[in-house]
Amino acid sequence: MTAETTWQGLLDANRERWLEELPEFRARLFDAKVRFGDRPLLNHLRPKFLTRAQYQDLKKVAEAVLEGIMQAKDRLMEDPELLAMLNLTETEREFVAIDPGYHHIAPCVRLDSFITADGPQFVELNGECPAGPGYGEVMADIVAEHPLARLFAEQTPMHFERTLQPLLDTLLACYAEWGGRGTPNIAIVDYDDVPTRFEFEICKEYFEKQGYPTVVCDPRHLEYDGEVLTIEGQRIDLIYKRVLMKEFIDRFDEVEKMFRAYRDRRICMVNPFRSKLVHKKAIFAVLTSDDREAWLDADLARLIDRAVPWTRNVREGKTMKGGEEIDLLPFLEANRETFVLKPNDDYGGKGILIGWETSAADWKAALERVIDEDYVAQERLYMLAEDFPAMARGLQNESLFVDLDPYMYLGKMHGALTRLGAGSLCNVTSGGGQVPLFIVP
Repeated sequence: MTAETTWQGLLDANRERWLEELPEFRARLFDAKVRFGDRPLLNHLRPKFLTRAQYQDLKKVAEAVLEGIMQAKDRLMEDPELLAMLNLTETEREFVAIDPGYHHIAPCVRLDSFITADGPQFVELNGECPAGPGYGEVMADIVAEHPLARLFAEQTPMHFERTLQPLLDTLLACYAEWGGRGTPNIAIVDYDDVPTRFEFEICKEYFEKQGYPTVVCDPRHLEYDGEVLTIEGQRIDLIYKRVLMKEFIDRFDEVEKMFRAYRDRRICMVNPFRSKLVHKKAIFAVLTSDDREAWLDADLARLIDRAVPWTRNVREGKTMKGGEEIDLLPFLEANRETFVLKPNDDYGGKGILIGWETSAADWKAALERVIDEDYVAQERLYMLAEDFPAMARGLQNESLFVDLDPYMYLGKMHGALTRLGAGSLCNVTSGGGQVPLFIVP
């Protein structure tokens, strides 16, 4: 019997009890800040389960894909033609050129994957400021204490991989390499009006319990005198950056003080602006590019082929597909139902066009439009759906796709974000929910 059928059996055996307890359970989640803006984040009464073997396989492949991306990064720094695939703006190039004071280009990242019949397939890398580790840990603790979960655990032992301590360890490791000494004052930095602010408060509470003074602040409120960065008179030593570089640049006049403190090496910031190199979706075009054998380890290439869909910048010209040369734009037009178009640098599902959900005329028009914009085309994945009992529907099952996203700290996997979606997009911004990931024997 699988973990899923065991859980469902326990739910069905005492459904009325679980329905009666739902209001109290949801109120507890709300009070614990498991919210995305005004929306509840956990909407289904079942975790995502992976067996220990499945988790280890996910870890092996995720670490291999990230190592391949790091090898791509090394090549990018010395190959202008390859670097051009990322379409960095002039301002982004200036930001990327700043040495953060430690060696790792993206210490805290999240690889985003979907579950398919062939295992997880990685479609993006959130290399700038991946959300979710705080939400996931609090959510897992609350779910584990639910009476249904306690009954389940009597039959099937389960555990959750902690994500907040590895995050804090990574911040402190970067701070020490940067040259920091003693106990740093930490600032979690993003704009005041973002819907993930509740997670910042979760992280702040955890960091302070471990003995590290922490504030949550808007970058527009920071002060810098050329020596010290402060917020309301309090010195800041270490920034956990959650503001996206694109949005930072858009408001540069308002946030220049934080930039100058970083440029002057007066604060340690994680992730650095340099992480933009691997955050762009076109990094997957680099990873699956025609000439990658010149710089990518052969064993890594085999694992990447297993776990990364074929990706290309949308531009005129020829490329290789399956050992054959193709003319990219006519090929994409003729194979609409097996491709998706994505903006190279956006999030939350913005601007994505799903070929198999688009008419041929609209697809052709989109290809003509995005040729002058910054887009990538990525091969379609055939995702597997799972049943999850929806709290808003009286615990009736919904068939949902699973977005399984490993957290990578200094190149190693520590837990994963699990999002659910009814359609092709499984992200929280576009309405998808989140459930904790538990590992079972």
